[in-house]
Amino acid sequence: MSSIIETIKARLDLVDEVSQVVKLQKTGRAFKALCPFHSERTPSFYVFPESQHWHCFGCHESGDIFTFVQKSQGLDFPEALRYLAEKAGISLEGQPSYDGTQQRELAAQRERLRQLNEDAQLWFHQALLRLREAAQARAYLQSRGLTAETVIDFGLGYAPDSRDALCRYLLAQGYSEQELIQGGLAREPEDGQGLYDYFRNRIIFPIRDLRGQVIGFGGRTLGDGQPKYLNTPQTLLFEKNSVLYAIDRAKEAIKQTNQVIIVEGYLDAIMAHQYGTRQTVACIGSAITEKHIQQIKKLTRHITLALDPDAAGMAATEHGIQEALRSLERTIVPIPLPAPSQDHRGQGPSPRAIIRLEEEVDAQIDVLLLPAGQDPDEVIRQNPAQWEEALAHPLPLVDYYFVAKTADLDLRQPRDQALAARRLLPIIALISDRVKRDAYVRKLARMIHVDEQSLYNELQRSLRGKHQGVAEIIVPAEAGRREVEKGKRRQRQERQLPKAPLRSLSTLARISTDSSGRNGTEGVSSPSPTVVEGEEAKAGAEVAVTTSASSGPGGKGLELDRGKLDRVEWEDYLIGLLLQHPGLSQHVCGIINDGDFIGTDTRELYHFLNSVYQRGSSSFHQPLEQLLPSALLETAARAQRRVEAASPLDGAGLIKAATQCATRLKRMRLMQLNTELRYLIQEAREAGDLAAVRELERQLQDIHRQIREIHLKTNLQG
Repeated sequence: MSSIIETIKARLDLVDEVSQVVKLQKTGRAFKALCPFHSERTPSFYVFPESQHWHCFGCHESGDIFTFVQKSQGLDFPEALRYLAEKAGISLEGQPSYDGTQQRELAAQRERLRQLNEDAQLWFHQALLRLREAAQARAYLQSRGLTAETVIDFGLGYAPDSRDALCRYLLAQGYSEQELIQGGLAREPEDGQGLYDYFRNRIIFPIRDLRGQVIGFGGRTLGDGQPKYLNTPQTLLFEKNSVLYAIDRAKEAIKQTNQVIIVEGYLDAIMAHQYGTRQTVACIGSAITEKHIQQIKKLTRHITLALDPDAAGMAATEHGIQEALRSLERTIVPIPLPAPSQDHRGQGPSPRAIIRLEEEVDAQIDVLLLPAGQDPDEVIRQNPAQWEEALAHPLPLVDYYFVAKTADLDLRQPRDQALAARRLLPIIALISDRVKRDAYVRKLARMIHVDEQSLYNELQRSLRGKHQGVAEIIVPAEAGRREVEKGKRRQRQERQLPKAPLRSLSTLARISTDSSGRNGTEGVSSPSPTVVEGEEAKAGAEVAVTTSASSGPGGKGLELDRGKLDRVEWEDYLIGLLLQHPGLSQHVCGIINDGDFIGTDTRELYHFLNSVYQRGSSSFHQPLEQLLPSALLETAARAQRRVEAASPLDGAGLIKAATQCATRLKRMRLMQLNTELRYLIQEAREAGDLAAVRELERQLQDIHRQIREIHLKTNLQG
């Protein structure tokens, strides 16, 4: 495991970190609380001090101090690493990509610009509250329905209609002219008279990042000046196409409601917050981008678009939908298809069913349909009941397309009816759930007044185009969907798995060392698991395995008991397989998830590899050091060495090794939860908390069910 990560974890206490977010209650050897990541009335969130990990038995999220900080603060792994390293008093300067004079200088510049922005924000805010000439700005904000409390809460400000009032103030505070220009608060002189203010005669909206630090400003003109809205230019802190206004204020509500509402403007977002819809953010001066979605999906997978209902807003909504669909992760799901009524021998119904593998976006996307000509700000002010109605009944994605794609058509005309079908049938074809798909076909038939069967015929053509090249597989009906990883899919789809050309792995192996400080593969026991037939008899039993490994130049095989291998070694082996063969991700993603990894570094690598694979294999053609956070490079090299030291496997062998390794890691995690639950139940009984006993026993039954399913699947695969 990465030494820097382990050093940080050794110096910090998970209990202290969690207690800053939720109120913890001691319960025996653990602490419990209401989960900060989903709404609940009965505590199901537990922190285990001995193992320094946490688990919620309600939403089934789990992890260590890194995952808690990432989820609670909406940080990615490098950001969490920097945050926790600073908290632990550990310098990252000696780590790859953190060392060097240039990096230290950039960090110092960013910190200086943060302080500059904070000082400018205070000056703008005081100008709005105190200057006589700001009366027009105050009146405008009042006319838009903002209360004095809201103005103060959001730190709104005013930039006077003066050439250099802000510049003179900031220069007097000790900032240099170059810093004012770099921070986007001043412009270069064109007439030889010195700097002049970037924002003049404008209402100022401070823009903060996820942690609440001011990174830039937006300004709305109070006169006839153009542009109407002016944003900070690109700086070291501010990048317009990644900014979500009010994300710092919305993040807790987003996590609590498991939803984000995206609006277009500053005032739309502020009014929504004032009204109580605090899970609202705004895109600033740009369409929704991949960078916006990357921020949002750290907090929720439910995205609701509430953009202006004019033509530009409709176009922005459709663009936002497409960007969300492109940027969000996908899950592979089995879709049953009709089975033949008789088997080939004519002996009655066949016990076999056909299943197709499809991808689904792992998110919910819907749209608030607002009255024509009214943006969210106006709807909230003029008709709050209508806003509530829209919030309560957002349009599902396909229903929105039914509205948007037919808005310009006269559905009484045959030509427009045909056009509506051509626009909507390809969208309906994307729906994996057959029941939903049929319902939308019927809806379209009613809308354009045509026979359903004719639409079904057209739909089948769309489906054939969609599924071209997607193999259908046959599995025993009694095995059900759990067995979609078996049998003929291995033979048809995966004889040749794509190999990832991670060109810098060999370099990494030379420059990185293993945990003992040695280079290369010396002394590394590299498991390549193969289950001995019939040995796994019980769900909780350890199994004997044959493990092949290369030990030095001779490549002598080793016989190991799989139960004695370190858990992190198994995690390394799985990560190494995924690094070499990204196509294996589709085989293990349905078995194991991020929370099943005990290592912080291996968990982050697994999450990264899954995300990259789902975005497309072309991403793997970049050098690894350009893709991975630097703190994970050592782990990647270690995992790669472990696989390279093992005996080579063919396509079917790779799939079997990966799925068995993932299954074992999943079972290890379930057995750990089983043990923890038994302790918690015993302690709850001793405390006389019968309600807690009942809930924990229900969770224990679910764990046992999952263990039994793994046992059944292992036997079926045997």
